[in-house]
Amino acid sequence: MGPIAIPQLLTLGELEEISILISKSNFQDGSTTASLGAQQVKQNLQIPNSDTQTLPRVKEILTHALDNSPLFQIYSLPKHIYPIIVSKYLENMNYGWHIDSLVMGTPAMRTDLAMTVFLSDPASYEGGELLINSTQGVSSYKLNKGDAIVYPCNFLHCVNPVTKGERVAAVTWVQSQVASVEQRQILFELNQLHGMLYSNAPNSMESNLLLQTHSNLLRMWVQI
Repeated sequence: MGPIAIPQLLTLGELEEISILISKSNFQDGSTTASLGAQQVKQNLQIPNSDTQTLPRVKEILTHALDNSPLFQIYSLPKHIYPIIVSKYLENMNYGWHIDSLVMGTPAMRTDLAMTVFLSDPASYEGGELLINSTQGVSSYKLNKGDAIVYPCNFLHCVNPVTKGERVAAVTWVQSQVASVEQRQILFELNQLHGMLYSNAPNSMESNLLLQTHSNLLRMWVQI
């Protein structure tokens, strides 16, 4: 199951509000929130968890956007979403190759998927690409402002050094209702196939049987 991009997850109005909130926030050393293995390679800034002005509202905006994104829901099958982290990379900052922690938060949640929401115009900074080493090899992502990328947490990934400007992003992690990457891949592909069949023949037996198969597999694999 490879990474998937979600174009225009955030609207222009939501992006404007988030930008205003972030501009009024104080950032601190981001390495303090990394796992022991990642602390040595993490060089960025983050809005601290103690912030009671920016983070709750950004979380509210992003949660609403994710709840209303069919692609995110179908791909991730979310059960729990980790609190949003807002990070900033200034010139020469980067995040070296690492794998995210298996368990995060209190109460603990399993991290099945990671998500980055790009909050800077890609033309406003140089470098800062998100690299993901998936089963298809290493891919580079520097998406438009308001776009998101979601990918399984078992992939090595890094953020290239920013060489000019600053890169702002929101990141979070998802515990899926289906723990297995392979099972989520099957469910996602069946859902996509059903969508294609349904658009051509909504009431066909093939479409209904495929939906039945998808539902039965989901019933077998889902963890509520």
